[in-house]
Amino acid sequence: MLRNPDVTSEWKWHSAPHDGFRAFLNRRADNPGGARLRRAHFNVLKGQQSPARAQLRPDAGVPSETFNGAGLQRGGDRRATRHHPGNRNFIEKPAAAPGNPRMQSSARFLRIFWIATTATLLSLPALSQTPPNDPFRQLDHEWPTPNDLRRPSGAPGNAYWQQQVDYVIDIRLDDKKQTLAGSERITYHNNSPDPLTYLWVQLDQQRYEQDSHEWLTATAPDMSKMSYKGLGGILYREEFEGGHTISAVKDAAGKPLPHALVHSMMRIDLPKPLAPGSKAVFSIDWQYRIPDAKKIRVRGGFEYFKEDKNYLYAIAQWYPRMCAYTDVHGWQNKQSIGSEFTIEFGDFEVRITTPDDHIVSSTGELQNPGDVLTEKQRLRLEQARTADKPVMIVTKEEAVANEKSKPKGEKTWVFKAERVRDFSWASSRKFLWDAKGFDLNGRRILAMSFWPKEGGDLWKQYSTAAVIHTVETYSKFTFDYPYPVIQSVNAPISGMEYPMITFQSPRPEKDGTYSERTKFGLIGVIIHEVGHNWFPMVVNSDERRWRWMDEGLNSFVEFLSEHEWSKEFPKRLTDPARRAGFYAYLQQANKMPIMT
Repeated sequence: MLRNPDVTSEWKWHSAPHDGFRAFLNRRADNPGGARLRRAHFNVLKGQQSPARAQLRPDAGVPSETFNGAGLQRGGDRRATRHHPGNRNFIEKPAAAPGNPRMQSSARFLRIFWIATTATLLSLPALSQTPPNDPFRQLDHEWPTPNDLRRPSGAPGNAYWQQQVDYVIDIRLDDKKQTLAGSERITYHNNSPDPLTYLWVQLDQQRYEQDSHEWLTATAPDMSKMSYKGLGGILYREEFEGGHTISAVKDAAGKPLPHALVHSMMRIDLPKPLAPGSKAVFSIDWQYRIPDAKKIRVRGGFEYFKEDKNYLYAIAQWYPRMCAYTDVHGWQNKQSIGSEFTIEFGDFEVRITTPDDHIVSSTGELQNPGDVLTEKQRLRLEQARTADKPVMIVTKEEAVANEKSKPKGEKTWVFKAERVRDFSWASSRKFLWDAKGFDLNGRRILAMSFWPKEGGDLWKQYSTAAVIHTVETYSKFTFDYPYPVIQSVNAPISGMEYPMITFQSPRPEKDGTYSERTKFGLIGVIIHEVGHNWFPMVVNSDERRWRWMDEGLNSFVEFLSEHEWSKEFPKRLTDPARRAGFYAYLQQANKMPIMT
């Protein structure tokens, strides 16, 4: 669960002493002021204070601007000193008399020497800067110096901290209007050393507002290649009125909290600063219209089946979620413009109310099977935990019969998940459902798949098998999968991942047949999306800032996992047609390998 810091914006550089300057300090050792100056300079280099704060008192006989940071941040061997609001000046107060002419002479000589040295170094390109045209240069000078937050290995240090956010959410799915309404209680744990006067919440559904940044900054399509479906999507997006409607923001006592909506972000002003080590409890009530995932590209939406007049819902990035607050960047409240996210880990209890004939797949473990499953379904689910092959919890015949039914009321499915960074779910009366338990280094994990009858035998034969294979191979090449459940859902989403649940779209032809390309396409996207449970769902990289991190790491391990599935697995990375475009991309002068 380590975050990779943005080292380029958080660390300030200053110079190590050069031989001439070191010798000068040694020669002035007989001067009390010079000795203190030498000690002060090396205290800075040892990281005891920020160079921007390294100032000697005027009564030391050396003007304070000598160490104002401007000179110390240029040339020489680069070392890092971390800026932090808690830094203090550790230089002892000097006792020298301010009027000592010898000390004043030292100060003047020092200023002249330092200006001359700096000018000389800046005139040498090899020393003053790294050549910008070397994309394969070593990155040693980019890495921050290890400290109490992060050790040289990248592991957390003694002073490392992360915020924690716990959610209790009640939601209701309206299958007639395709809307979602919810009320959530958030417990925000301030584990940082900073008092917080406000909190930031991200509202991902605001990307579907008429004036959203994402929509207004979208580039015009190539009309010469426009399809009817593409045109239909543009027209649908023009008319669709999406986005969260926030109806209440209240504290634990039910009193309204002042808040401000800023496009896809909401700032909540606290009545008093939230002290380090304390927590804040508040609630948000909201609702929104669910977008049609077959008409526009979405990360969560619905699919309508004309043949049987039923809906399938894949719900993601759906609830107001707390923004991440880190020691590296503070609040991560960048607006959503087609990008993903980073959020805090926490515990979830989610109560999902749906029509009583729906089957629900969700992040977490089902807490009330006796309330929502039939006796036969509960027995099958228990058998699946130790079965040698996947067990059908809801068969095709049962799903088809369910499609023709009409709900008599509602059911509430209760799920709990611990130590996850997000929560997602899917719901439909069309779902078939299978499950199989498997052992992972002494732990029993339940793998499951959910699909409509349109998924056919392709899903029955390969989905859960691919899920298990992915967990086993990723655990082999990286670290053990940490959660008790993992699921694959056939949904109108080309491929998305969330803790313990993934969405994939490949299906066979209407007659149930499928090609080798479709088969490997399904297996490959399952491996890829289930693999994202490692990167970034456990290794919590900031997808909104550095989206290459999770895709790059995941694609690398995906290639290994696909190779272990079958030596005949299509090798996309070595396909000549793909390599040509890849090479052309790398040959662009403005592309840096670390960012590609």
